[in-house]
Amino acid sequence: MSKDCLVSVLCTAYNHEEYIRDALESIVTQQTDFPFELLVNDDASTDGTAAIIREYAEKYPDIVRPFYQEKNLYSQDIDIYYAVFFPNARGKYVAFCEGDDYWTDPTKLQRQVDFLEAHPEYSACVHNTLLHYCTGSRPDEELVQRGEDCDVEFEDILPGMSTAWHTSSLLAKTPLLADPPDFYYIAAEYGFGDYPYGIWLRHNGPVRFIARTMSAYRICSNDASWSSGVEGRYDKLIRFMTGAVAMHEAYRAHVTDPDVLRLVDDNILKWKFQLLYTQGKDKELRRPPYNKLLKTKPLRFRINNAVKCLFPALHRLYRRKQGYDE
Repeated sequence: MSKDCLVSVLCTAYNHEEYIRDALESIVTQQTDFPFELLVNDDASTDGTAAIIREYAEKYPDIVRPFYQEKNLYSQDIDIYYAVFFPNARGKYVAFCEGDDYWTDPTKLQRQVDFLEAHPEYSACVHNTLLHYCTGSRPDEELVQRGEDCDVEFEDILPGMSTAWHTSSLLAKTPLLADPPDFYYIAAEYGFGDYPYGIWLRHNGPVRFIARTMSAYRICSNDASWSSGVEGRYDKLIRFMTGAVAMHEAYRAHVTDPDVLRLVDDNILKWKFQLLYTQGKDKELRRPPYNKLLKTKPLRFRINNAVKCLFPALHRLYRRKQGYDE
């Protein structure tokens, strides 16, 4: 690992012509007292993304290290981080910014590096992120509702990463992510990688949250992953929950702390409960071990469950009238 590079910033890009300039500019203009590098991978874009990357590589040759793919790696189920980025990353730490996101504070890297250098027992440092709605359908908002700096606990991560931190805020020790655990690959099979990253980083040390918004995550209405109708969303939910159960069960083998083990077991139960509920297996929810969890749900949820179990035909008719079922 080169002593001349303290941070490797990893940026994935595919058909991000409209946004990639914001991402690259926000990275190369970071104000630091240490050298850093930007590894950016163009995954065979069909628009002008690669041309913009070349522009920045020529302008900032000491920072930008571009990789141009002739064939799209993602469509071949090739993990860009482990096929391209980590084998080439030279930094002690890694940071992340996808091509359609951007950083909002030029002191982001310096603040995070200062903390981790002063607190080597920590595995990572994160911060707040602005949720930017491209269409203006909703006002922008902060992802995490915390008013002061604090440590991120397992209780914040295990239920899901959506309220713990966004990947664009992460600065982590490179070795922890360069050689991921087995449950990362299980999660990757189901199409998500941020979740096991969060669990593994917290498993290996404290994670510090800085209560300062220093990155932005774009949420656009044309997100293909959620625009394929009710059936597509249902299939995606089932796949995600199935993967979450499998990932947690694999992570369980790494846990020795009894308190963390209880949290993991509780979380496995909750994911299985949600999976059964989404699949419409409501009778299963009334049996052990799920019945205890069912009793903690709001009255409306329990009434709905009872109606589905006692009068399934009536419930299906109601759902059709509401337009939920085909």
